[in-house]
Amino acid sequence: MSRPPNDPQTTPSQQQPIVEKSLLIVEKLSVIFSGSRRPAVDNVSFSLERGRTLGLVGESGSGKSTVALALMGLLPPAARILSGAIHFDGTDVIGASGKALNALRGRRIAMIFQEPTAALDPVMTIGDQVAEPFVIHERQSWKSARAEARRLLERVGIPAERAGSYPFELSGGQRQRAMIASAIALKPA
Repeated sequence: MSRPPNDPQTTPSQQQPIVEKSLLIVEKLSVIFSGSRRPAVDNVSFSLERGRTLGLVGESGSGKSTVALALMGLLPPAARILSGAIHFDGTDVIGASGKALNALRGRRIAMIFQEPTAALDPVMTIGDQVAEPFVIHERQSWKSARAEARRLLERVGIPAERAGSYPFELSGGQRQRAMIASAIALKPA
């Protein structure tokens, strides 16, 4: 049970409005795919405070991945947002330009895709895929970025010498860990 804001036992952090405390706010989000009569996501709302963890749970096809793609501004062309709002750290994700979304992705918000085989580039080494965010967002040299990628791969349990491996040369679990390394590379919020 929450305490009223004027209760002397309420701490200042409990008195802050949810907008100030929340890193992510999703309000009444509905997403539909072309050719469908019913939304794939219907009236979903939640918020996530800084430093907290939130899990979306549901059966296959319930819209979890669609919500995640909407949060990243990565919905496929066949999908459109019917209604709702998504705010990430004060940025209106739905109304953001492509440039603004690119500035958020990787640096401020990241996603680990459910199927790493489909998400990883088959003709690019794992090390280069983990290094790429450093080159693109931090303007590091490839040499420096590859060194950082090797450290990240080791951090997630992949030996650094596997950095030169292609996705098909890794096990499913290693591919998933490579995706995690890439997602945490720029320390997103």
